[in-house]
Amino acid sequence: MSRSRLGPGRRWLALLGGIIVLAGVGCSDERSGAGPQDDVIPEDAEVGRDAPIDLTYVCGNRFLVSNAHDVPITVTYRVAGSGEEGTATVAAALAMDPPLGEEYFETRTTGTVQILVDGKPLVARANGAIPCAPSIPAPAFAVSAASADAGQWTAPFAWPIVAVHMMLLPDGRVLSIGRTGTPRVWNPATGAFASVPMPANLFCAGHTLLADGRVFLAGGHISDSHGLPNITFFSSTTNTWSSGAPMSRGRWYPTTTVMGNGDVVITAGTDQAAAVVTIPEVWSNGSLRQLTGAVKSLAWYPRQWVAPNGTLYEAGPDQKTFFLSTAGSGKWIAGPIRLFGQRNYGSAVMYDDGKILYSGGGLTTNTAEVIDLNQATPAWKWTSPMAYARRHHNLTVLPTGEVLATAGTAGTVFNDISTGVHPAEIWNPQTGSWTTMASNAITRGYHGSSLLLPDGRVLNSGGGGGAGAPNQLNAELYSPPYLFKGARPTISSAPASVGYGASFRVLTPNASTITRVSLIRLGSVTHAFDENQRFQRLSFTADGTGLTVTAPTSGNRAPPGHYMLFILNGTGVPSIARIIQIR
Repeated sequence: MSRSRLGPGRRWLALLGGIIVLAGVGCSDERSGAGPQDDVIPEDAEVGRDAPIDLTYVCGNRFLVSNAHDVPITVTYRVAGSGEEGTATVAAALAMDPPLGEEYFETRTTGTVQILVDGKPLVARANGAIPCAPSIPAPAFAVSAASADAGQWTAPFAWPIVAVHMMLLPDGRVLSIGRTGTPRVWNPATGAFASVPMPANLFCAGHTLLADGRVFLAGGHISDSHGLPNITFFSSTTNTWSSGAPMSRGRWYPTTTVMGNGDVVITAGTDQAAAVVTIPEVWSNGSLRQLTGAVKSLAWYPRQWVAPNGTLYEAGPDQKTFFLSTAGSGKWIAGPIRLFGQRNYGSAVMYDDGKILYSGGGLTTNTAEVIDLNQATPAWKWTSPMAYARRHHNLTVLPTGEVLATAGTAGTVFNDISTGVHPAEIWNPQTGSWTTMASNAITRGYHGSSLLLPDGRVLNSGGGGGAGAPNQLNAELYSPPYLFKGARPTISSAPASVGYGASFRVLTPNASTITRVSLIRLGSVTHAFDENQRFQRLSFTADGTGLTVTAPTSGNRAPPGHYMLFILNGTGVPSIARIIQIR
């Protein structure tokens, strides 16, 4: 969604003429021939992006107005080069996370749209000529298919907090953090939870895992839109927290990305005063430096990864994408423009070495697109659309290299849980097609999270803790079809750590049947995005006792840290993973 947030409210509106309107949301009045015919309207998608009132292109001739003020507002919209003009009334910002109201309108003519308040222009957005996804009703809870075809969900089981944030630890346990309550560490082997009281409110922080296995968290929660400057660490070996030197400003909804040398780039978020933080910071072995040459306003929780060339690639949710060089004072470089427009709360994943899948989001689409950053001139390309339009869903890469889509909502408002999507879908990167899988029982929209476990199952939890949705104090486990296709190969032994480009031994009694070895970085997921997970296939040779496997060649391909190592047989059945450190 847009980065609108609570601003100076009535004071700001008074400066624009005080057009506070107490009418209800959803009102739209359209007329033709009443406005200027030749307005000069900028089409730069960055113009006005920091404003408390924002405009987002959706699809077709549909646009969304978002309002971060604590009162309802009415805007006038105009279509450039035509006489079409209308008004839309937008509700006051919700007194909860996320702090905004939103309303969409549809124009009759195609063209760049500008919104105005009391005759003063605020922001313009170009019409991206993106087709709207068909409206698909919310499905029933059951899919009639065998487990080998559709997989299988467990019944929901109790979870002590709303798992807004989930991280897979190097010992195979799961750390979860909610909006309220004490964080918990869950042991999948025993089902037990351990309480780990945190030193600060880490709700809406960004997080990833460092090369040494510690969880790294940047920012946290003062109140909605107001972020802490904290740097916080969690160690799974001691079950304890520690703190580092703080950032220059607070961050709420930032993204953290481990680079090829182990540094962490921190971008986006809003600070203690709810202002957008435009300067990235780089954490390196305990010290922080600002990239003052890379000033840029980004959406909350931007979807980003280290690219094969060593830069950071920011893929959305805005349609324009960028590469960030961290050399010197930093520099943003324009990247390829995505095909779909704003993918607010869509999900994205690096499903192979340097290859990204981005699906859903907006209000709301089933479309999906891919890019290969290994190409000399990378370009986004369409892949098949999902069966269901989704936002707030999660994409999770599986040991097979396929991508699982779970949960989300299909409505056109922020978190319409009446349109919850229950069937899972699996995307095949070889064919580009999606296959509908079994359905879960719980509606998980905003704040839902999914995480791949070492046993090949996917943990699905969270939902609620904001946007007026019920708090989901439960979790479900999904077993993909590959767990119903026969005996699993086993790993007898594997090294605890390996160096880049090194050959290492994996002992298995099933060596002659192994056709693939996959490496998946441990997950660290929140707000429909896993900031840590990435996938690649490793080359190997087999002999009578095991496999000789070649490690990734560089940190740009596999940032230093802990990964799940899976071996798979000819029918695509994976072993239980061994967690190894790449360094």
